[in-house]
Amino acid sequence: MLTFISVMIYKRMESNKSIPLMFIFVVLIGLLVIFYLINPRMGKILVFSLLFISTFILVAKYHHQQITIILVSCLIGLALALLLFEGFTWYNIIDHYIEWEVLAVVFGMSLLVETTSETGLFDWLIIRMLKISKGEVFPLFVLTFILTMLLSSVLANVTAMILVSSMIITTCKGLDYDPTPFILGAVLATDLAGLSTLVSSLPAILVGARAGIGFIEFLIISLPFVLICTPLCIFYMKKFYPPEKIPLQQDSPGVDVYMISSIDPWVVVDDLKKFRLAAVSLAITIIGFVLSQPLNIPLGVIAIAGGIFAIVLTRPNEHELITKVNWSALIFFGGLFILVGLLEETEVLIDLAHWFEIISGDNLFLSGFLILIISGFFSGILDNIPVTAALLPVVEDINTAHIDSNPRYLWYILIFSGALGGGWTPFGSAAGILAVSLLAKRKHPLDFKSFIICFLPISIILLIISGIYLSILALAGFI
Repeated sequence: MLTFISVMIYKRMESNKSIPLMFIFVVLIGLLVIFYLINPRMGKILVFSLLFISTFILVAKYHHQQITIILVSCLIGLALALLLFEGFTWYNIIDHYIEWEVLAVVFGMSLLVETTSETGLFDWLIIRMLKISKGEVFPLFVLTFILTMLLSSVLANVTAMILVSSMIITTCKGLDYDPTPFILGAVLATDLAGLSTLVSSLPAILVGARAGIGFIEFLIISLPFVLICTPLCIFYMKKFYPPEKIPLQQDSPGVDVYMISSIDPWVVVDDLKKFRLAAVSLAITIIGFVLSQPLNIPLGVIAIAGGIFAIVLTRPNEHELITKVNWSALIFFGGLFILVGLLEETEVLIDLAHWFEIISGDNLFLSGFLILIISGFFSGILDNIPVTAALLPVVEDINTAHIDSNPRYLWYILIFSGALGGGWTPFGSAAGILAVSLLAKRKHPLDFKSFIICFLPISIILLIISGIYLSILALAGFI
C-alpha cells in the first residue's frame, strides 16, 4: 500500500496537484491506525491485504519495474510484520513462506533453456516450421500456434514468446502480413500450453508443488483437454481474424515463397555436435520429469540436474550463462512468497476459505465453481501468479473436507482457472504484456479494449469447458 501511495504522490507532485493526494494519504494512515487500535486483527488484515493488492496493481501497470516494486513491498511488509506480529523471526520466512521446490524448478529450467538455446536448437525448429508453411497465411498461423505451444510446454512463456514473436515479426514484414493475429495467436497458445505439462506454467508449478501432483498424473488429466481445445482456439482466431484480411495489400519488396523454401535451417547451427548434445540433454530432462513420480524424485532436483547435464555436455561460456539465468523470476517468486506468507499470517486467507465453505457447504462442485470464477476473474486483472499463490492456502483448507473422495479436483480447478483466466486482459500474464509492447514497437498498436474484445469470449469458453471437463473427471473418480 505504501509503495502504491508513494508512486501516486510522486506523480502528483510532478503535476503540482499533490496537496489533495497528500491529504488522502494522511487520512488513510490515520484510518489504519484507528482500525489497528480498535481491532488489532482487523488492522493487520487491512494493512497486509492492501499491501498485497497495491503491489500487484503496480506490477501490472509498471511491469518493467516489477523487481524493484516487489522488493520495496517486501521490505515494507517485513518491517510491519516485525512491529505487528508477536514472535516474528526470519525463520518464518525461510521455513514457512518460501516454496523452495518452485524456485528449484525455475532455476533448473532457466539453466537448461539458456544452454540449449545457445546451440541454435530452437532457431532451427522455428525455421523448419516456417519452411513447412511456405508462407501461406492460415498454414503459417497454425504452425506458429503449434510451435508456440510446443516451446511453451518446456520453456517459460516469455522465452517462447520472444523466440516465436521474433520469427513472426520478421516473416510478416517480409510477406506484408499484419503480425497482430499471429502475435495474439501466440499469446493464446501460451495460455493453453500452460496446461500441457506440470512445468509449462508458473501457476502449474506452484500448485503442483503444494498439492504433490506428479508429472505423469498431471499429463494424463491435462493432455486430453489441451488436444480438444487446440483446434477450437485455432478456428476461433481464424473467425476473429479471417485469413483474407491479414495481408496488408501494400507494395513491399518482401520475401517470396521460393525464398522461404530455400532457407537452410542449419545456417543457425554453429556446432553440430553441441546441437545434438543439447537435444539429448533436453530429451533426458523431459524423460526425467516423466519418471519423477514413480521414482519419487522432486521436479526441482530433475530440473537442476537437467540444467547441469546440459552445461557439462555443451560447455557454454559460463560467465555469459550466469548473466542470462532468469534471476528476475527467482527474485519475483521469492518476493511473492513473502507477501503471500505475510497475508497468510493475518489468517485472512483462512477466513476466505471459511467464507467459501459457508456458501458452498459440503458441495464440492459449488466450491470448484466459486474458485473457477474468482481465480479466472482476478487472474486477468492482477496476474495469474499472485492470484494462484494467494489462493493456495484457501484451496488447501477447503480441500481437507474432500481429501478422501476427490483429493485433486479443487487443485486442478485452481491450475486451469489460473492458466486460462490470466489471458483475458494483457495484464494477466507476462506473454500478454510482451505481445502488446511488441506490436506497439512495430507500429501495430493494440489498445486494452481491442485485446479484451478478442480474448474475453474464448477465455470464458475455455473456462466453462475446463469446469465441465474437470467435473466429469471428478464424478468418474479420476481426480
